[in-house]
Amino acid sequence: MKEAKKDKKKIIWVLIYTKVKQEKRAKENLENQGFKTFLPMIASAKDLAKYENLEIVFPRYLFTQINVKLDNWSSIKSTKGVDHIVLFGNEFTVVPDEIIKSIKEKLDKRGVYRQKIFKTNFKKGDKLIIKEGAFSGIDAIFISNKSKDRVKLLLKLLKTSILAEVAKSDVGLKEITEEFKF
Repeated sequence: MKEAKKDKKKIIWVLIYTKVKQEKRAKENLENQGFKTFLPMIASAKDLAKYENLEIVFPRYLFTQINVKLDNWSSIKSTKGVDHIVLFGNEFTVVPDEIIKSIKEKLDKRGVYRQKIFKTNFKKGDKLIIKEGAFSGIDAIFISNKSKDRVKLLLKLLKTSILAEVAKSDVGLKEITEEFKF
């Protein structure tokens, strides 16, 4: 019974540095060799429902679980998609289980972090692009609310700035995308 506990302690998460844009390939090839891997992904706020255009949370990095005493971890170095195992001197860079757990808690069942978009009113000095109306597509700086239906903006036109009032609906709301944090 004690021997099994000792072997369990030899199971660690290590950091794998992959070749450029080959994180998924490295993950698949490592899993085919029997290694447990973890590659957290982000669903862009615009693609929340579809799970399309997923991005990798840590580009070029992949977490892999190994048993230092039992696994043939030397095969990882020659796995397609893998550049190298991240080492600290001659030692593995061990990623604590708590960090892996903390990251996983932020992901859904598919291992995807779903970004959220919050909408709020613009504040003085915010840069924006007018969404609708006669000035659609024009860069501007928010100055103030003029009334409940109108806003005052500093428009950037023909290498000059012009103070103007436009319909609040032409500007819309400021969108803030929640970033991945752990």
